[in-house]
Amino acid sequence: MTTYESKTADEVGEYFDDRSWLFGLSGFNLHIGYFDDESPGTDPKERHTQVMIEAAGLGAGERLLDVGCGFGRPAIAAAKATGARVVGINVSLEQVRQGEKLAEEAGLTDQVTFEQADGMALPYPDNSFHAVWASEAIMYMSDRPQALREIERVLVPGGRFVLSDYAERTDLSAEQRVALQEGFTVEALPTLEGYRQLLLDAGLEITRFEDATPHLHRSAARIPEVLDEKYAYIAERGGKEFADEFKAMLSKVGVLEGEVLGYVIAVGRKAEAGA
Repeated sequence: MTTYESKTADEVGEYFDDRSWLFGLSGFNLHIGYFDDESPGTDPKERHTQVMIEAAGLGAGERLLDVGCGFGRPAIAAAKATGARVVGINVSLEQVRQGEKLAEEAGLTDQVTFEQADGMALPYPDNSFHAVWASEAIMYMSDRPQALREIERVLVPGGRFVLSDYAERTDLSAEQRVALQEGFTVEALPTLEGYRQLLLDAGLEITRFEDATPHLHRSAARIPEVLDEKYAYIAERGGKEFADEFKAMLSKVGVLEGEVLGYVIAVGRKAEAGA
């Protein structure tokens, strides 16, 4: 069996700290878009967050844990939409600080908090959250089964875990694995069925499992446009050599996303007490 190297939580945090300014290119919403043709006026990234909120099924006063919360926009959106109390965690201290700033600007510091924490060792008691979600976060975990076990542990009985993440659909070539590592810091991803098994092995009942690969492909198609629009800014901020290297790397990522990788959205439910 082939094994692949993974970065530690600290290394992933440093990676995102160093590149935080680059993520402003996507409006600080780091996940892919969800293209709802019935609501063409909705920004696809915002619609992705709405899909997560709908799947979490939260009510006012319930608690949501956002694992790998990015800059915090989805967490804040969830709090506004549902009245839930939200905790966002991230291994990137810079992104935690940005999340805190956004929560303050939104007047939600009593409802939304952000903390630096490792998703594989959650610092919360058992049965702490009515829902947990992880959007493009499990892919970075060096021990993904442990991360899923931790999520199941902190969920209340009957609580819901919402996953959205990249997946492998086919065997990657050596060159594609290099592009994956350069673009995402990982050498391998679970397959779609691999994610299904991770959820089941963690003791979660799967209530939704969507192959959302078409949404990844449509997101990837936008990469060249974004690169062209933002090239001058990247060159000004990081220098022309860096801008050219970044453009070449992101072009390879665009090929991976548009032709090779897949995407999954899934919901797992923790068993009721005594079940």
